[in-house]
Amino acid sequence: MKLSDSRPIFTQIMAWVEDNILRGDWQPGYQLPSVREMSGRFTVNNNTIVRTYEHLTLSGTIYSQRGVGYFVSPDARESILSRRREEFYSDILPYFINQIEVLGISPDEISSIIKRNVKK
Repeated sequence: MKLSDSRPIFTQIMAWVEDNILRGDWQPGYQLPSVREMSGRFTVNNNTIVRTYEHLTLSGTIYSQRGVGYFVSPDARESILSRRREEFYSDILPYFINQIEVLGISPDEISSIIKRNVKK
């Protein structure tokens, strides 16, 4: 993952962690990489990873075992899916639909592109 968009770095790393959970790469109970490992992976300050893990803990996505590390919560995947779908329907989809209308793109054209690119 390349950290480069306009969002704060810790939110980009949070999204990366959540993506690993959503893809099934990190199952409930999976131990996340240590703060040190993550800061090395993303070449960021340890405090950035600590902040990331704090936010993920507050959201219930992960939990901490003192002296052991951070682990994926049992209901993390469902919680992330619910939140991201809500964000998609309320924020991304209305913008997307507006752009389709503004650019004069037909629903058939969008459907064709989606069918070619979605892996299901």
